Amino acid sequence: MAEHHDRRARSSWWLGVLGLLAFVALFVVTRAHRRPDTASRETTTTGAEVPGTGAAGPACEEHTSCGADELCTRGRCAPITALTTECRSVTVRFARGAEELSSTAEVALERFARCRRAGRQPALSIEPSLDPARTADENDVLTSTRHAVVRRALEARGLTDEP
Repeated sequence: MAEHHDRRARSSWWLGVLGLLAFVALFVVTRAHRRPDTASRETTTTGAEVPGTGAAGPACEEHTSCGADELCTRGRCAPITALTTECRSVTVRFARGAEELSSTAEVALERFARCRRAGRQPALSIEPSLDPARTADENDVLTSTRHAVVRRALEARGLTDEP
């Protein structure tokens, strides 16, 4: 009798496992069919289509490939709105001891300029020179030079009232 009970308990366990696997398979199939074939994976999984803004914009690789009032975010051109988080603050970083803008700094300045032209007021911070191998005066001169480089880059983008 104990052997019959053990066999029944094992078969109940296997039926439970089989039922769970069937449920998981049904769930996966159902979820796969809910996503439209024409929608990109980014649009359906990251919420790139925000209600009220329409479909995600065209694909892009940099800000300059988008319209004047758009930013390239997550590979898509997106309009600059009050909700655009990329327009909250911009930091311009320099390599140690460098006074030239890197490609990353150029992208940050382009983003800043586009946000300003769209009426947003992002905070701009410029990395100072804090090189311990330099004197305080040398660091101050390098920081001033960096500020001047950033000012010229912003003027080249049509902004004249920046730091």
